[in-house]
Amino acid sequence: MAPETLCLVVDDDPVTRLLLERFLTRCNHRVISGENGQQALDHFAAHHPDIVLLDAKMPVLDGIEACRRIKSQADARHVPVLIITGLDDEHSVDRAFEAGASDYVTKPIHWAILRNRVRYLLEVARAERDRHLAASVFDNTTEGIVVTDAKASIQSVNSAFTQITGYELAEVVGQNMNLLKSGRHGADFYQRMWQTLRERGQWQGEIWNRRKNGAIYPQWASINAIHNARGEITQYVTLFSDLTAAKESEENLLYIAGHDSLTGLINRLFFMDRLKQAQIEGSLHKRQVGVLLLDLDRFKVVNDSMGHETGDQLLVEVGHRLEKALPPSCTLGRMGGDEFGIIIPALEDSQEAASLAVDLLKALAGPVAIGDMEIFVGASIGIAIHPADGDDANTLLKGADSALYLAKEQGRNHYQFFRHELNTFSMARMRLESGLRQAVERGEFLLYYQPQFDLKTNRVVGVEALMRWSHPERGLIAPGEFIPLAEETGLIVAMGAWALKEACRQAKLWQQQGLPPLRVAVNLSGRQFRMADFSDMVMAILNETGMEHHFLELELTESIAMGDVEETLSRLKRLSKASIRLSIDDFGTGFSSLSYLKRFPIDTLKIDRSFVKNCTTNSEDAAIIRAFIGLAHSLGLTVIAEGVETEEQLTFLRNNHCNEIQGFYISPPLPGEECRDLLRRL
Repeated sequence: MAPETLCLVVDDDPVTRLLLERFLTRCNHRVISGENGQQALDHFAAHHPDIVLLDAKMPVLDGIEACRRIKSQADARHVPVLIITGLDDEHSVDRAFEAGASDYVTKPIHWAILRNRVRYLLEVARAERDRHLAASVFDNTTEGIVVTDAKASIQSVNSAFTQITGYELAEVVGQNMNLLKSGRHGADFYQRMWQTLRERGQWQGEIWNRRKNGAIYPQWASINAIHNARGEITQYVTLFSDLTAAKESEENLLYIAGHDSLTGLINRLFFMDRLKQAQIEGSLHKRQVGVLLLDLDRFKVVNDSMGHETGDQLLVEVGHRLEKALPPSCTLGRMGGDEFGIIIPALEDSQEAASLAVDLLKALAGPVAIGDMEIFVGASIGIAIHPADGDDANTLLKGADSALYLAKEQGRNHYQFFRHELNTFSMARMRLESGLRQAVERGEFLLYYQPQFDLKTNRVVGVEALMRWSHPERGLIAPGEFIPLAEETGLIVAMGAWALKEACRQAKLWQQQGLPPLRVAVNLSGRQFRMADFSDMVMAILNETGMEHHFLELELTESIAMGDVEETLSRLKRLSKASIRLSIDDFGTGFSSLSYLKRFPIDTLKIDRSFVKNCTTNSEDAAIIRAFIGLAHSLGLTVIAEGVETEEQLTFLRNNHCNEIQGFYISPPLPGEECRDLLRRL
């Protein structure tokens, strides 16, 4: 699909400019660029872009003055200007807005924020033009009005539309009218409506739609087609009135018919209606939908031995606990007896359904106090996923019911998927997590060491410590398989402390065995770095192992460094003051801004292997590496390139004044003794 909008990017920093160009291109925009304010004016006059991104401080003409001159032009009225600035003082922000800026983002750039700001500003600009076009027609009517194109994509709405539906103009422009569907009508209803529109050019009748807050309400709608001179339909205009008041008594009856009188949850009838709607929206937006059936394991014993009144109180409490454990987007219903149903409307993957099932089982694990009694009940859960397990609500529910039966058959108080392969995956993950917890207790982790080679002296000057898991059954497991799970479960904190201590111990042992002192680099996790006593822990390990402070290097990712900037700065200053070296790992894959390096006491910048891999064949990657090295050196930083595998890569990096390299060209990561022997030979 061709890009829809033209973005003008102006920044005197070549790295920032290049990264902005690549980012906006990936977001499906066309991009032109310049390096100063005068070029911004020239490009604007020549190309008439849809949005302008200006750096605040530039030579020749700064971004704020360039913004002022652009916005003074008559044809720039609806063109948004986004200022990118490293200045966060109120005066600079006020100057930017006085110059006509639409918004600003600060450096270092947070790419998700930038993507949403650009999208929002473009939407507002389009909406602004449309409002001027339609204001005289729409402003004086109490009926909602929607103008769409021939494919039912919304072009404009009036204020009455917002009052009735809750949607603002900017939220619906460009969206299909399906956004308002309630799910009350089947496909045949809409087929008949569109057939009438095509044949007669108009349709009117009662239709149920959905407000922004999720409420379903009735409308009386009249839709008329607009034709061009050739008789082709170009637009549709819909006028509608809210029939909620007229339907109030009917809604009350509908509530009674659709809700369980004991728990207040929706009943099976309404649950099936919501499930059908979720499936329709899931198919429309290419999303998976999960349905869970939960059945209490010991409810019949409670009901028979303690009476129906106690059983009813137990069901009410179970309903409350399940509601508290569920995300707001999920739907909970009582299907009958002691069975409850849950709809997950937008699943990322099947593991999300498994995690929710675990949360629900935990919510029901504690005792339920009824009077002076404590009652313990477990539950079994069956899970089915749309569309893999069924294309309609009944088939999906049958699949979840089959999975529920299997869960009960296999011992109760756990969950099962309808498909066997998903159970296999879920159990494998649970086994991996269990094994990881045992590995921490049993000391099954190892450190491998990869040499770091100085390109000027042609000597090994350091090593990076890399964790491996020696699994008793599977053998050596690479970190990519278990580190993310360790981060998620919090086990990374204990693992990281062990790795730091072991690396310092090994480095000190090498010195005692006659090797010259070497720098040892240890990776940090975000959880570990954010611990309140992290700095104290590092100092205690150095004292315990006798490791000289200046031979330890701590590697932080950009995402860690860009958390709470002030707190990060305070911790880094303390470590740096203690002569501990600090490096930024995987540079270029996170926020990709050098501005924070001016504030942080960083010693080393590590260029990510993804740039090194193609540096001899891809001109953009080569240009980025040259820019990284030049700018890092201007800040007095040492540069290490990771993932060097060929002599051509080494030659490129040497010719461009990279300080150090590491990678398979020098040596793969090795166990402690093998690395020691290699260091003696090098």
